[in-house]
This record gives sequence, C-alpha cells and structure tokens, in this order.
Amino acid sequence: MSVSPRFDASVSLATVPAPAMACKLLFDRDLYTPCHIRVPDVDHRLSAVYVDNQFYSFLKVVPEARKALDVVTRLSKRDHTAALTQTRRGYAVWAYEPQARYAPPASSPGYGIQPVFGPQDCLVVSDETAYQTCRLQVPDVTKPLMALTYNSRYYSFFKQDTDAAKVLDMAAKLARRGDQTLLVVEPPTFTLALLEPNGRLV
Repeated sequence: MSVSPRFDASVSLATVPAPAMACKLLFDRDLYTPCHIRVPDVDHRLSAVYVDNQFYSFLKVVPEARKALDVVTRLSKRDHTAALTQTRRGYAVWAYEPQARYAPPASSPGYGIQPVFGPQDCLVVSDETAYQTCRLQVPDVTKPLMALTYNSRYYSFFKQDTDAAKVLDMAAKLARRGDQTLLVVEPPTFTLALLEPNGRLV
C-alpha cells in the first residue's frame, strides 16, 4: 500500500481541544470497496477505500485497537472523519480525502467503481472538556440512566471496558445496525455510549 506523505501520525498535532472524530468502523468486507485514488498534492496513486461516496486514503496499520484509537484521536486535531478496517496485521487507519478522484487500473481505464453504503459513524472523542456526564430519563426505562452529553445531544452508557478491541467490535456492530454512538477514549478505560434522541435530563 502507498502511504500519503502528507500524514505522519507519529507527529504530535495541534494542542487545541479537538471535536469528536466521525469514524467509519468498516470491520466487514462488504462495507467498503478497495481502490486507488489521486489527490492534488501527490504525484502517484494512493491505496484507498470507498464508502458512502467518499474516499479514504491508507495511512498506516497498527497492531492493537488501543493504538488505532490513539492515531484516530490525534488525527481529529486536524480532520473530522476517518475510517478503520481490520487486517491480519491489526487495524488499518484511513484518512478522509475530500478532493480525491478515482484512479482506475492502468490496464482497465474504463473500469468503474460500485457505490457502497456503510454503517453509521462512530464519534470518537478524547478531550474531556468536550463532553459532560449526566443522568438521563428515556421513555422505555423506568430508572434514570448514566449518560454523556456532547454537542447538545445525549448518549446513555452502553459499555465500559479496558479492552479497546472489545469496545470497538461492539461499536462496529451497533453502527452497522444503524445506531449512533459516542466512544470516549480515556485510557485505560474506553466508554461506549448510545444516542438517546428522546432522552431528557433529570
């Protein structure tokens, strides 16, 4: 795979508070199409994935879920969306390319690309000033729930674990079925919360 020279996940990015990163968790092969793209500031084709009419260029593979989330949260200082896929070597991180254009194989210049519709985004946030904890009442539950509020929306606690891989797998399953989730990264703990559109504070 070709790595874009514009991205270096090992470099510390800006220290300003970052918003949540909208991350596509593409853990099933039918959720995306692998391809190649061209972007304005690179003179060669880049390996990419295509989903929801958007392209994401290959950034790097990391062996562990915890490290993949670290890369994603650092990217959030500069970008607003990314994607993760699973490989035999770990997790591949893909960076959003808004100016990309599809680059068909040289041997088949007329080869097209089929649209693929992916899962809901999972919002990944690591800045503790970006959200608050609260108690939430939802219509189908008698007792109030522990929840998070982010960007004027409420998310009830769904799963909390020190195993990042387990939390990511659950987030991917929820996203595939259409649920909107918020993943808070506070190592050693990872908290997955589920959007409650009809929730109210108590």
